[in-house]
Amino acid sequence: MTVLTANIRDIAGADAATVFTFEVPSVRAGTDGGLVTVRSYRCTAEHGVLTTEDLEPGPATLRISGGRAVEYRITIPDSDTPVQLWPLIDAATEPDNTAWATGFVRNGGGIARTQAIPAADYPGLVKDPATMYFLFE
Repeated sequence: MTVLTANIRDIAGADAATVFTFEVPSVRAGTDGGLVTVRSYRCTAEHGVLTTEDLEPGPATLRISGGRAVEYRITIPDSDTPVQLWPLIDAATEPDNTAWATGFVRNGGGIARTQAIPAADYPGLVKDPATMYFLFE
């Protein structure tokens, strides 16, 4: 099971009204051999921080509704520690311009995103298990 988290803010700096709805696209087996149903799970940020309940790893649909509703087909990783929500959304988002498509990383089975960061910042970084990190000096 996996907890997703994110700092949430609107253009004015605070957002406790946006609703995040998670659901699986179809009934499937759970990691414990049980059944995961299509029933939706909804949550909002508290004091600017979104923290979900433990969610079943695997394919999921995320709907973010507030001003303009958007939908993302994300993959929730299996993690014992909280996972940042943004990398999952970023991995599920096509580039706006097809000329940028060469820089877009597709999930080929375990890596959904790449990120270059300074080597000195890596030890203190909140790691995303589906992100491959490239360290530079």
